[in-house]
Amino acid sequence: MKANSIVLVGAPDSGKTNYLGRLWAALRARQGRLAAPEIPPDIQYVEQTLEHLMHGDFAPRSDKSLAVSRHNFVVPVKRTDVSDVDGFSIVVPDVSGELWKSAVETFEISEEWMEQLQRSVGALLFVRVLSNQNVTPLDWVTAERLLKLHPAVEDESHKIPTQVMLCELLRFLEYTLQPCNEGTLPRVAIVVTAWDLLDAELRAAGPMAYLQTEYPLFVGKLADTERVEVKAFGVTIVGGDFEDQEFRTEFLENGDLQHAGHCVFELDDKIMEEADLTYPVAWLVEPLQKT
Repeated sequence: MKANSIVLVGAPDSGKTNYLGRLWAALRARQGRLAAPEIPPDIQYVEQTLEHLMHGDFAPRSDKSLAVSRHNFVVPVKRTDVSDVDGFSIVVPDVSGELWKSAVETFEISEEWMEQLQRSVGALLFVRVLSNQNVTPLDWVTAERLLKLHPAVEDESHKIPTQVMLCELLRFLEYTLQPCNEGTLPRVAIVVTAWDLLDAELRAAGPMAYLQTEYPLFVGKLADTERVEVKAFGVTIVGGDFEDQEFRTEFLENGDLQHAGHCVFELDDKIMEEADLTYPVAWLVEPLQKT
C-alpha cells in the first residue's frame, strides 16, 4: 500500500489535535468518503484524543498524557466511493503548534521536519475562530501612546499577528510540498475550526468570506499563490461548544459522535454543508487516484 504523507500545520490552539481525533472516529466508522479498512497498530494518541470528545471535553493543550503518547499517526485509508482503486496510507507527522510558531518567529526549522515537509503531498492549515492565541495587528496610528503608558501592552506588540503567521506557514508549504503526480499542484486545505462559534450571518457567508474579514492579508496571499491549490473549509467537529453546558448535556445524552459535526465549503458559488468530516482530507488526496 502506497504511503503518502500529509501534514497538519497551525499555531498553538488552532484545533489540529481535536480534528485529528474526530477524523479518526470518522475513518473508523467507514461512513465517509475515506475509510480505514484496518486498525493501525499504534493509535493511543488519537484514541486518547477521541476519549476526551466522547466525555464531552476538547483535548486540552496542556494534557501531559497526550504529549507523552504523541507521535506520527499512520493510518491506511481507502476511498469508499470508488471500488477499483488501491488504498494508500496517510502519514500525519507529529508536529506541535509550538514548533510551527517557532519556525515562523525564527525563520528556522529543523532538518528533520524540513525533510518531512518535502515528503508530504498536501497539508491542512488550521486557524481557530476566537482563539485567545490569535493575535490582531496593532493600529499603529493610535497604539504608540498606549504602549508608552502601559509597558505590559508593549510586550504584545512583539507578537506576530495571526494573519502574518498564516502567510509564512503557507510560504513554507509552497516551497516544500510535493505534487501527487505530474501536472498537478500540491493541495492545501485551509481549515477554520470552531466554526459553530460564529454567528449565523458569518457562517452563511462561508469560510473564505470569514478569512477575508479577519485576515485580509492572508486572503491576498492565497489569491496570489501559484505553487499550491487551496480550498477553505469551515469545520465544527461536534457541532457545538462543550463550554455551553446545555449543548454538552445534550451531546452526552445522545452519545452519537458519528452524527455530530460538519464542514462547510464553497462549490459553484454556493456554500455547501457536509456531514462527512473526512472531506477536507479526501479533497487533499484526490489527485492520488489519478496516479
